[in-house]
Amino acid sequence: MSPNRPSILARRVTWAVTGTVAVFLLVIGLLAYKTFALMEDELVDEVLAGQVAALRDDLGSGPAAQSNLPMRWSEGGRVQAWVLPANQPPPLEHMFAAGSGGREIMLAGRTWHTWVETVPQGLLYVRYDATAHENRVRAFGWILAGSAALALVCAWLLARRLARRVVAPIRAVSDRLAAWEGVTLTDEAPAGDEARQLIGAFSRIQDRIDRSVAFERQFAANLGHELRTPLAALRSDCEMALLDTGPGTPLRMRLERMMVQVDAAASSLAGAAALNSADPARMRHVDLAQVLEQAWFALEPMARARGLVLDARIPADESRFLDPDALLIVLRNLLRNAVEHAAPATLRVSLAADGALVLRDNGPGMAPERLAQVREWHAGRADLSAVAAPEADHGRGLGIAQRVCELRGWQLSVDSVHGGVGSGTIFRLDLRSASSQLDS
Repeated sequence: MSPNRPSILARRVTWAVTGTVAVFLLVIGLLAYKTFALMEDELVDEVLAGQVAALRDDLGSGPAAQSNLPMRWSEGGRVQAWVLPANQPPPLEHMFAAGSGGREIMLAGRTWHTWVETVPQGLLYVRYDATAHENRVRAFGWILAGSAALALVCAWLLARRLARRVVAPIRAVSDRLAAWEGVTLTDEAPAGDEARQLIGAFSRIQDRIDRSVAFERQFAANLGHELRTPLAALRSDCEMALLDTGPGTPLRMRLERMMVQVDAAASSLAGAAALNSADPARMRHVDLAQVLEQAWFALEPMARARGLVLDARIPADESRFLDPDALLIVLRNLLRNAVEHAAPATLRVSLAADGALVLRDNGPGMAPERLAQVREWHAGRADLSAVAAPEADHGRGLGIAQRVCELRGWQLSVDSVHGGVGSGTIFRLDLRSASSQLDS
Protein backbone atom coordinates (compact mmCIF):
# COMPACT_ATOMS: atom_id res chain seq x y z
CA MET A 1 0.00 0.00 0.00
CA SER A 2 1.40 3.35 -0.96
CA PRO A 3 1.99 5.70 1.98
CA ASN A 4 0.41 8.53 -0.08
CA ARG A 5 -2.80 6.58 -0.64
CA PRO A 6 -5.78 8.17 1.14
CA SER A 7 -6.79 6.34 4.26
CA ILE A 8 -10.50 5.89 4.89
CA LEU A 9 -9.95 4.71 8.46
CA ALA A 10 -7.64 7.64 9.18
CA ARG A 11 -10.24 10.05 7.81
CA ARG A 12 -12.87 8.47 10.04
CA VAL A 13 -10.69 8.86 13.10
CA THR A 14 -9.80 12.43 12.10
CA TRP A 15 -13.38 13.54 11.64
CA ALA A 16 -14.53 11.71 14.75
CA VAL A 17 -11.98 13.52 16.90
CA THR A 18 -12.58 16.84 15.12
CA GLY A 19 -16.35 16.47 15.50
CA THR A 20 -15.98 15.79 19.21
CA VAL A 21 -13.81 18.88 19.63
CA ALA A 22 -16.29 20.94 17.55
CA VAL A 23 -19.21 19.93 19.78
CA PHE A 24 -17.18 20.73 22.88
CA LEU A 25 -16.16 24.15 21.52
CA LEU A 26 -19.75 24.92 20.46
CA VAL A 27 -21.14 24.15 23.90
CA ILE A 28 -18.40 26.08 25.72
CA GLY A 29 -18.68 29.02 23.28
CA LEU A 30 -22.46 29.29 23.61
CA LEU A 31 -22.25 29.15 27.38
CA ALA A 32 -19.52 31.83 27.44
CA TYR A 33 -21.44 34.09 25.01
CA LYS A 34 -24.69 33.71 26.92
CA THR A 35 -22.96 34.43 30.23
CA PHE A 36 -21.28 37.56 28.87
CA ALA A 37 -24.55 38.81 27.36
CA LEU A 38 -26.34 38.36 30.68
CA MET A 39 -23.55 40.20 32.48
CA GLU A 40 -23.86 43.16 30.08
CA ASP A 41 -27.64 43.22 30.52
CA GLU A 42 -27.25 43.26 34.28
CA LEU A 43 -24.69 46.07 33.97
CA VAL A 44 -27.09 48.13 31.83
CA ASP A 45 -29.92 47.52 34.29
CA GLU A 46 -27.70 48.65 37.17
CA VAL A 47 -26.63 51.81 35.30
CA LEU A 48 -30.21 52.64 34.39
CA ALA A 49 -31.37 52.04 37.97
CA GLY A 50 -28.62 54.34 39.25
CA GLN A 51 -29.57 57.11 36.84
CA VAL A 52 -33.25 56.81 37.71
CA ALA A 53 -32.42 57.05 41.41
CA ALA A 54 -30.32 60.17 40.78
CA LEU A 55 -33.14 61.77 38.77
CA ARG A 56 -35.62 60.87 41.45
CA ASP A 57 -33.48 62.67 44.02
CA ASP A 58 -33.15 65.75 41.78
CA LEU A 59 -36.90 65.91 41.22
CA GLY A 60 -37.59 65.51 44.89
CA SER A 61 -35.70 68.69 45.70
CA GLY A 62 -38.48 70.98 44.31
CA PRO A 63 -42.00 70.86 42.89
CA ALA A 64 -41.10 72.38 39.54
CA ALA A 65 -38.90 70.77 36.92
CA GLN A 66 -38.16 71.08 33.24
CA SER A 67 -40.08 68.76 30.98
CA ASN A 68 -36.91 67.91 29.04
CA LEU A 69 -34.12 67.25 31.50
CA PRO A 70 -30.45 67.76 30.53
CA MET A 71 -28.79 64.76 28.84
CA ARG A 72 -26.47 62.64 30.99
CA TRP A 73 -23.61 60.33 30.07
CA SER A 74 -22.90 57.13 31.94
CA GLU A 75 -20.75 54.05 31.11
CA GLY A 76 -20.37 55.26 27.52
CA GLY A 77 -24.10 55.56 26.88
CA ARG A 78 -26.47 58.51 26.70
CA VAL A 79 -29.20 58.94 29.33
CA GLN A 80 -32.19 61.10 28.35
CA ALA A 81 -35.06 61.92 30.70
CA TRP A 82 -38.45 63.70 30.46
CA VAL A 83 -40.99 64.72 33.08
CA LEU A 84 -44.51 65.14 31.69
CA PRO A 85 -47.95 65.30 33.23
CA ALA A 86 -49.67 61.97 33.50
CA ASN A 87 -52.39 62.99 31.01
CA GLN A 88 -49.90 63.74 28.20
CA PRO A 89 -48.55 61.10 25.77
CA PRO A 90 -44.95 59.84 26.05
CA PRO A 91 -42.28 62.02 24.45
CA LEU A 92 -41.27 59.40 21.87
CA GLU A 93 -43.90 57.22 20.24
CA HIS A 94 -43.59 53.43 20.79
CA MET A 95 -40.44 53.97 22.87
CA PHE A 96 -41.85 53.72 26.39
CA ALA A 97 -44.12 51.18 28.01
CA ALA A 98 -47.78 52.01 28.60
CA GLY A 99 -47.43 51.66 32.35
CA SER A 100 -44.64 51.90 34.88
CA GLY A 101 -41.60 49.70 34.31
CA GLY A 102 -38.85 49.15 31.77
CA ARG A 103 -38.38 47.60 28.34
CA GLU A 104 -35.63 46.97 25.74
CA ILE A 105 -36.05 48.24 22.21
CA MET A 106 -34.03 47.67 19.04
CA LEU A 107 -34.53 50.61 16.73
CA ALA A 108 -32.54 51.78 13.70
CA GLY A 109 -29.57 49.60 14.57
CA ARG A 110 -29.38 50.86 18.14
CA THR A 111 -30.38 49.30 21.43
CA TRP A 112 -32.36 51.30 24.02
CA HIS A 113 -33.35 50.51 27.58
CA THR A 114 -36.30 52.60 28.79
CA TRP A 115 -37.95 53.20 32.15
CA VAL A 116 -41.24 54.83 33.21
CA GLU A 117 -41.88 55.85 36.82
CA THR A 118 -44.46 58.03 38.63
CA VAL A 119 -43.02 61.11 40.37
CA PRO A 120 -44.74 64.04 42.15
CA GLN A 121 -44.47 66.16 38.97
CA GLY A 122 -46.15 63.46 36.82
CA LEU A 123 -44.40 60.69 34.90
CA LEU A 124 -40.64 60.32 34.58
CA TYR A 125 -39.51 58.89 31.23
CA VAL A 126 -35.89 57.71 30.99
CA ARG A 127 -34.09 56.04 28.11
CA TYR A 128 -30.52 54.72 28.04
CA ASP A 129 -28.51 54.10 24.88
CA ALA A 130 -27.02 50.59 25.43
CA THR A 131 -25.64 50.24 21.89
CA ALA A 132 -22.03 50.28 23.14
CA HIS A 133 -22.79 47.38 25.48
CA GLU A 134 -24.41 45.36 22.69
CA ASN A 135 -21.43 46.07 20.46
CA ARG A 136 -19.14 44.67 23.15
CA VAL A 137 -21.26 41.53 23.31
CA ARG A 138 -21.10 41.11 19.53
CA ALA A 139 -17.35 41.73 19.52
CA PHE A 140 -16.95 39.12 22.22
CA GLY A 141 -19.01 36.71 20.12
CA TRP A 142 -16.79 37.27 17.08
CA ILE A 143 -13.68 36.75 19.21
CA LEU A 144 -15.15 33.49 20.49
CA ALA A 145 -16.05 32.37 16.97
CA GLY A 146 -12.57 33.18 15.64
CA SER A 147 -10.86 31.44 18.55
CA ALA A 148 -13.10 28.39 18.12
CA ALA A 149 -12.37 28.26 14.40
CA LEU A 150 -8.62 28.45 15.03
CA ALA A 151 -8.86 25.80 17.74
CA LEU A 152 -10.92 23.61 15.40
CA VAL A 153 -8.30 23.86 12.66
CA CYS A 154 -5.54 22.96 15.14
CA ALA A 155 -7.65 20.06 16.42
CA TRP A 156 -8.14 18.81 12.85
CA LEU A 157 -4.41 18.94 12.15
CA LEU A 158 -3.55 17.16 15.40
CA ALA A 159 -6.31 14.58 14.87
CA ARG A 160 -5.05 13.92 11.35
CA ARG A 161 -1.52 13.35 12.62
CA LEU A 162 -2.76 11.15 15.46
CA ALA A 163 -5.00 9.15 13.14
CA ARG A 164 -2.09 8.42 10.80
CA ARG A 165 0.00 7.17 13.72
CA VAL A 166 -2.87 5.02 14.98
CA VAL A 167 -3.66 3.55 11.57
CA ALA A 168 -0.01 2.96 10.61
CA PRO A 169 0.30 -0.37 12.53
CA ILE A 170 -2.95 -1.61 10.95
CA ARG A 171 -1.66 -0.74 7.50
CA ALA A 172 1.65 -2.44 8.28
CA VAL A 173 -0.12 -5.64 9.38
CA SER A 174 -2.32 -5.56 6.29
CA ASP A 175 0.71 -5.09 4.04
CA ARG A 176 2.58 -7.92 5.77
CA LEU A 177 -0.38 -10.28 5.45
CA ALA A 178 -0.88 -9.29 1.81
CA ALA A 179 2.80 -9.88 1.04
CA TRP A 180 2.66 -13.27 2.77
CA GLU A 181 -0.46 -14.24 0.85
CA GLY A 182 0.75 -12.80 -2.43
CA VAL A 183 -2.52 -10.94 -3.07
CA THR A 184 -3.52 -7.33 -3.63
CA LEU A 185 -5.54 -5.82 -0.81
CA THR A 186 -7.56 -3.62 -3.17
CA ASP A 187 -9.02 -6.70 -4.83
CA GLU A 188 -11.59 -7.08 -2.01
CA ALA A 189 -11.70 -3.62 -0.37
CA PRO A 190 -11.52 -0.02 -1.59
CA ALA A 191 -8.13 1.64 -1.62
CA GLY A 192 -7.31 3.01 1.81
CA ASP A 193 -10.03 1.11 3.72
CA GLU A 194 -7.63 -0.51 6.19
CA ALA A 195 -10.36 -1.98 8.40
CA ARG A 196 -12.00 -3.97 5.60
CA GLN A 197 -8.62 -4.94 4.15
CA LEU A 198 -7.38 -6.24 7.50
CA ILE A 199 -10.59 -8.17 8.11
CA GLY A 200 -10.38 -9.65 4.64
CA ALA A 201 -6.73 -10.64 5.13
CA PHE A 202 -7.49 -12.35 8.45
CA SER A 203 -10.46 -14.12 6.88
CA ARG A 204 -8.29 -15.49 4.09
CA ILE A 205 -5.63 -16.61 6.57
CA GLN A 206 -8.28 -18.27 8.71
CA ASP A 207 -9.58 -20.11 5.65
CA ARG A 208 -6.05 -21.23 4.81
CA ILE A 209 -5.45 -22.44 8.38
CA ASP A 210 -8.78 -24.27 8.42
CA ARG A 211 -7.89 -26.00 5.17
CA SER A 212 -4.44 -26.92 6.52
CA VAL A 213 -5.89 -28.32 9.75
CA ALA A 214 -8.50 -30.27 7.83
CA PHE A 215 -5.80 -31.66 5.54
CA GLU A 216 -3.61 -32.67 8.48
CA ARG A 217 -6.51 -34.39 10.23
CA GLN A 218 -7.45 -36.24 7.06
CA PHE A 219 -3.82 -37.20 6.50
CA ALA A 220 -3.50 -38.47 10.08
CA ALA A 221 -6.71 -40.47 9.72
CA ASN A 222 -5.56 -42.00 6.45
CA LEU A 223 -2.11 -42.76 7.86
CA GLY A 224 -3.64 -44.43 10.92
CA HIS A 225 -5.89 -46.52 8.72
CA GLU A 226 -2.97 -47.62 6.56
CA LEU A 227 -0.79 -48.54 9.57
CA ARG A 228 -3.41 -50.48 11.50
CA THR A 229 -3.48 -53.29 8.95
CA PRO A 230 0.27 -54.15 9.08
CA LEU A 231 0.25 -53.76 12.87
CA ALA A 232 -2.64 -56.20 13.14
CA ALA A 233 -0.79 -58.64 10.87
CA LEU A 234 2.40 -58.25 12.93
CA ARG A 235 0.50 -58.97 16.15
CA SER A 236 -1.09 -62.02 14.62
CA ASP A 237 2.33 -63.34 13.58
CA CYS A 238 3.60 -62.77 17.14
CA GLU A 239 0.66 -64.69 18.55
CA MET A 240 1.27 -67.58 16.11
CA ALA A 241 4.97 -67.58 17.01
CA LEU A 242 4.12 -67.73 20.72
CA LEU A 243 2.16 -70.91 20.12
CA ASP A 244 5.34 -72.59 18.81
CA THR A 245 7.57 -71.26 21.59
CA GLY A 246 7.98 -72.93 24.94
CA PRO A 247 7.32 -71.02 28.18
CA GLY A 248 10.17 -69.28 29.98
CA THR A 249 12.48 -69.09 27.00
CA PRO A 250 14.22 -65.82 26.00
CA LEU A 251 12.53 -65.94 22.60
CA ARG A 252 9.09 -66.06 24.19
CA MET A 253 9.91 -63.06 26.34
CA ARG A 254 11.03 -61.13 23.25
CA LEU A 255 7.84 -62.06 21.42
CA GLU A 256 5.72 -60.92 24.34
CA ARG A 257 7.64 -57.68 24.43
CA MET A 258 7.07 -57.25 20.68
CA MET A 259 3.34 -57.73 21.20
CA VAL A 260 3.35 -55.08 23.90
CA GLN A 261 5.16 -52.67 21.60
CA VAL A 262 2.71 -53.41 18.78
CA ASP A 263 -0.18 -52.72 21.15
CA ALA A 264 1.52 -49.51 22.24
CA ALA A 265 1.92 -48.42 18.62
CA ALA A 266 -1.73 -49.19 17.92
CA SER A 267 -2.75 -47.27 21.04
CA SER A 268 -0.61 -44.33 19.95
CA LEU A 269 -2.32 -44.31 16.58
CA ALA A 270 -5.69 -44.42 18.28
CA GLY A 271 -4.66 -41.57 20.56
CA ALA A 272 -3.08 -39.45 17.83
CA ALA A 273 -6.49 -37.93 17.18
CA ALA A 274 -6.42 -36.67 20.75
CA LEU A 275 -3.74 -34.17 19.71
CA ASN A 276 -6.17 -32.40 17.38
CA SER A 277 -9.60 -33.01 18.87
CA ALA A 278 -11.48 -33.48 22.12
CA ASP A 279 -14.28 -35.84 21.12
CA PRO A 280 -16.71 -36.44 24.05
CA ALA A 281 -17.35 -39.93 22.66
CA ARG A 282 -13.87 -40.97 23.85
CA MET A 283 -14.73 -40.27 27.48
CA ARG A 284 -15.21 -43.18 29.86
CA HIS A 285 -14.31 -44.28 33.38
CA VAL A 286 -10.60 -45.11 33.48
CA ASP A 287 -8.63 -46.90 36.22
CA LEU A 288 -5.61 -44.64 36.86
CA ALA A 289 -3.41 -47.46 38.18
CA GLN A 290 -4.02 -49.58 35.09
CA VAL A 291 -3.26 -46.70 32.70
CA LEU A 292 -0.03 -45.98 34.60
CA GLU A 293 0.95 -49.66 34.43
CA GLN A 294 0.22 -49.75 30.72
CA ALA A 295 2.31 -46.63 30.07
CA TRP A 296 5.18 -47.97 32.20
CA PHE A 297 5.23 -51.46 30.69
CA ALA A 298 6.53 -50.31 27.31
CA LEU A 299 9.24 -48.15 28.90
CA GLU A 300 10.34 -50.58 31.60
CA PRO A 301 13.29 -52.16 29.71
CA MET A 302 14.82 -48.74 28.93
CA ALA A 303 14.09 -47.52 32.47
CA ARG A 304 15.75 -50.61 33.99
CA ALA A 305 18.82 -50.09 31.80
CA ARG A 306 19.15 -46.45 32.92
CA GLY A 307 18.39 -47.10 36.59
CA LEU A 308 14.92 -45.54 36.96
CA VAL A 309 12.63 -47.28 39.43
CA LEU A 310 8.85 -46.70 39.46
CA ASP A 311 7.18 -46.34 42.85
CA ALA A 312 3.47 -46.45 42.02
CA ARG A 313 1.28 -45.35 44.93
CA ILE A 314 -2.04 -44.88 43.21
CA PRO A 315 -4.80 -46.71 45.13
CA ALA A 316 -6.56 -49.56 43.36
CA ASP A 317 -9.91 -48.82 41.70
CA GLU A 318 -9.14 -45.08 41.62
CA SER A 319 -10.92 -43.98 38.45
CA ARG A 320 -11.64 -40.81 36.50
CA PHE A 321 -14.07 -40.07 33.70
CA LEU A 322 -11.80 -39.00 30.82
CA ASP A 323 -10.22 -39.95 27.51
CA PRO A 324 -7.91 -42.93 28.20
CA ASP A 325 -5.85 -42.44 25.04
CA ALA A 326 -5.15 -38.82 25.95
CA LEU A 327 -4.11 -39.76 29.48
CA LEU A 328 -1.90 -42.55 28.12
CA ILE A 329 -0.10 -40.12 25.80
CA VAL A 330 0.55 -37.67 28.64
CA LEU A 331 1.82 -40.34 31.05
CA ARG A 332 4.09 -41.94 28.44
CA ASN A 333 5.74 -38.62 27.66
CA LEU A 334 6.19 -37.73 31.33
CA LEU A 335 7.63 -41.17 32.12
CA ARG A 336 9.91 -41.01 29.09
CA ASN A 337 11.11 -37.58 30.23
CA ALA A 338 11.98 -39.04 33.65
CA VAL A 339 13.83 -41.98 32.05
CA GLU A 340 15.87 -39.70 29.79
CA HIS A 341 16.68 -36.88 32.24
CA ALA A 342 16.17 -38.06 35.85
CA ALA A 343 17.70 -41.58 35.86
CA PRO A 344 19.23 -43.05 37.86
CA ALA A 345 16.51 -42.18 40.34
CA THR A 346 13.21 -43.29 41.84
CA LEU A 347 9.99 -41.94 40.32
CA ARG A 348 7.08 -41.84 42.74
CA VAL A 349 3.59 -41.50 41.28
CA SER A 350 0.85 -40.64 43.78
CA LEU A 351 -2.38 -38.72 44.19
CA ALA A 352 -2.53 -35.30 45.83
CA ALA A 353 -5.25 -34.30 48.28
CA ASP A 354 -7.24 -32.66 45.49
CA GLY A 355 -7.00 -35.77 43.28
CA ALA A 356 -4.21 -34.55 40.99
CA LEU A 357 -1.52 -36.93 39.77
CA VAL A 358 1.93 -36.09 41.14
CA LEU A 359 5.09 -37.50 39.50
CA ARG A 360 8.09 -36.81 41.77
CA ASP A 361 11.63 -38.05 41.12
CA ASN A 362 14.78 -37.69 43.22
CA GLY A 363 17.07 -37.15 40.27
CA PRO A 364 19.46 -34.24 39.72
CA GLY A 365 16.63 -31.83 38.87
CA MET A 366 16.61 -29.06 36.30
CA ALA A 367 19.08 -26.22 36.24
CA PRO A 368 17.44 -22.84 37.02
CA GLU A 369 17.87 -21.59 33.45
CA ARG A 370 16.40 -24.81 32.06
CA LEU A 371 13.44 -24.60 34.48
CA ALA A 372 12.87 -20.99 33.44
CA GLN A 373 12.85 -22.06 29.78
CA VAL A 374 10.35 -24.83 30.51
CA ARG A 375 8.08 -22.42 32.37
CA GLU A 376 8.27 -19.86 29.57
CA TRP A 377 7.36 -22.58 27.11
CA HIS A 378 4.57 -23.71 29.42
CA ALA A 379 3.17 -20.15 29.44
CA GLY A 380 3.26 -20.06 25.62
CA ARG A 381 6.14 -17.56 25.36
CA ALA A 382 8.84 -19.83 23.93
CA ASP A 383 9.50 -22.89 21.79
CA LEU A 384 10.96 -25.54 24.08
CA SER A 385 12.75 -27.46 21.34
CA ALA A 386 14.28 -24.23 19.98
CA VAL A 387 15.74 -23.01 23.27
CA ALA A 388 16.90 -26.36 24.55
CA ALA A 389 19.90 -28.56 23.84
CA PRO A 390 21.01 -29.47 20.33
CA GLU A 391 19.08 -32.75 20.29
CA ALA A 392 16.25 -32.48 17.80
CA ASP A 393 13.66 -34.20 19.99
CA HIS A 394 14.65 -32.54 23.26
CA GLY A 395 11.47 -31.17 24.89
CA ARG A 396 9.14 -32.45 22.19
CA GLY A 397 7.53 -35.01 24.51
CA LEU A 398 6.62 -32.33 27.04
CA GLY A 399 5.20 -30.24 24.21
CA ILE A 400 2.95 -33.12 23.14
CA ALA A 401 1.82 -33.67 26.74
CA GLN A 402 1.06 -29.99 27.19
CA ARG A 403 -0.89 -29.89 23.92
CA VAL A 404 -3.12 -32.79 25.00
CA CYS A 405 -3.67 -31.19 28.42
CA GLU A 406 -4.70 -27.90 26.84
CA LEU A 407 -7.26 -29.62 24.62
CA ARG A 408 -8.76 -31.47 27.59
CA GLY A 409 -8.67 -28.54 29.99
CA TRP A 410 -6.17 -30.30 32.26
CA GLN A 411 -3.48 -28.42 34.15
CA LEU A 412 0.16 -29.56 33.86
CA SER A 413 2.71 -27.75 36.06
CA VAL A 414 6.38 -28.36 36.81
CA ASP A 415 8.77 -27.52 39.64
CA SER A 416 12.34 -28.60 40.24
CA VAL A 417 15.25 -28.34 42.68
CA HIS A 418 18.68 -28.63 41.12
CA GLY A 419 21.52 -30.38 43.02
CA GLY A 420 22.02 -30.94 46.72
CA VAL A 421 19.68 -32.49 49.25
CA GLY A 422 16.07 -32.70 48.13
CA SER A 423 16.89 -32.33 44.45
CA GLY A 424 14.42 -33.61 41.91
CA THR A 425 11.58 -32.66 39.59
CA ILE A 426 7.85 -32.65 40.25
CA PHE A 427 5.19 -32.77 37.55
CA ARG A 428 1.63 -32.16 38.73
CA LEU A 429 -1.24 -33.23 36.46
CA ASP A 430 -4.68 -31.96 37.44
CA LEU A 431 -7.19 -34.03 35.45
CA ARG A 432 -10.14 -31.80 36.25
CA SER A 433 -11.30 -29.71 33.32
CA ALA A 434 -11.60 -25.95 33.65
CA SER A 435 -15.42 -26.15 33.68
CA SER A 436 -15.48 -28.75 36.43
CA GLN A 437 -13.08 -26.67 38.54
CA LEU A 438 -15.37 -23.68 38.19
CA ASP A 439 -18.39 -25.78 39.15
CA SER A 440 -16.63 -27.05 42.23
